[in-house]
Amino acid sequence: MRDTVVIGAGFAGLMGALALADAGRRPLVLAKGQGATHWTSGTIDVWGAADGSLRDALAKLIAANPQHPYARAGVDGVAAAIDRFRALAEAARYPYVGSLDRNVLLPTALGALRPAAFFPATMAAGDMRLPGPVLLAGFRELRDFFPPLAAGNLAAQGLAARGVYLNLPPIKRKLDFNTRVFAQLFDDPAFREDVGRQLRAARGDATRIGLPAVLGIRDPLGAVAHLQELSGAQIFEIPTLPASVPGQRLFAIFRDAIVRAGGRMQIGAEVLRAEGAEGTLAAVYSAAAAREQAHRAEVFLLATGGIAGGGVRTDFTGAVWETALGLPLQAPASRGEWFAPRFLNESGHAIYGAGVATDARLRPLDAAGSVVYANVAVAGSALAGSDAIRERCYSGMALATGWQAAQVLGS
Repeated sequence: MRDTVVIGAGFAGLMGALALADAGRRPLVLAKGQGATHWTSGTIDVWGAADGSLRDALAKLIAANPQHPYARAGVDGVAAAIDRFRALAEAARYPYVGSLDRNVLLPTALGALRPAAFFPATMAAGDMRLPGPVLLAGFRELRDFFPPLAAGNLAAQGLAARGVYLNLPPIKRKLDFNTRVFAQLFDDPAFREDVGRQLRAARGDATRIGLPAVLGIRDPLGAVAHLQELSGAQIFEIPTLPASVPGQRLFAIFRDAIVRAGGRMQIGAEVLRAEGAEGTLAAVYSAAAAREQAHRAEVFLLATGGIAGGGVRTDFTGAVWETALGLPLQAPASRGEWFAPRFLNESGHAIYGAGVATDARLRPLDAAGSVVYANVAVAGSALAGSDAIRERCYSGMALATGWQAAQVLGS
């Protein structure tokens, strides 16, 4: 029997498992697949609407909405989670920069501007508030990244930007050119040499060059430095559509750290049901080849995500349920209340805030406000009270509540 089971391998589950391992536990992470790391940008978004200090914005949010997931961690908990995350990334030679003082504005693959609090050093030169002309460059073989389109959208916002396509350097064989394949190509110094020469020729007066976020798997920081030397300009990565290479880097960093600390990860093990009595969860059962597999533990961390992550599901009858432990949910009473009359509205749609209600220690509550399982904590988008994607706090809230859940369970 393991002392701890973590259900879910997104940001909340991975941070929770790491913090539990830091506390001396040996967590087993169960997940049906890779979590949100593989489809998010790789930035840490704490609160997208903040105009100025993120600390102040979080303090005001918590005071006005004490049921928001951030209230369970507190401003100090958010800072502690970010500090641990940054130490992890730094140790893996994939440092993150930024602060809780303010957001920066980074370009998307379509040339929109999005706020982010923390981001890989490989994206640092992409802050669009920095001066100087920008060149966006990419490859026709990489689907869903169109430098002229993105540059045109940046130019329409008053930014000096232009876009070019590069020629694919010679490679040994034809491949399916997805984001990971390009990242593997950029691990090759000879490939970078060819790209760097093309960038220098195309640079013109640009002081910064943005490339899709595929600049290597093994050593992206080294790849960026090499391309900067070759091109004569600052290089930065721009997040692409999934699959996210920065997210894959983060997943590998978390996984390796958890395993080194004595934890274990079991991907492809979807938790189907739970077994417990008298307020204590005894075991969970995951899908296996021929039968269900039982996992018994002292404590459990639920981090399976909300509607977007598959931890909360619905059907045409209006039913809403939590998929792993069968916990009660805080959700709209009827299907007619799921969505607001207008698609675009300031308050969002109620169904995306559906999740598990908890007490101050992140223990799940039933409709009467009683604790369902005293040895379970809930983290991430499985928590009620936040539409994290609309609020632009998905990764930040996941890290903070995953960290806080581990503090509760590890004590």
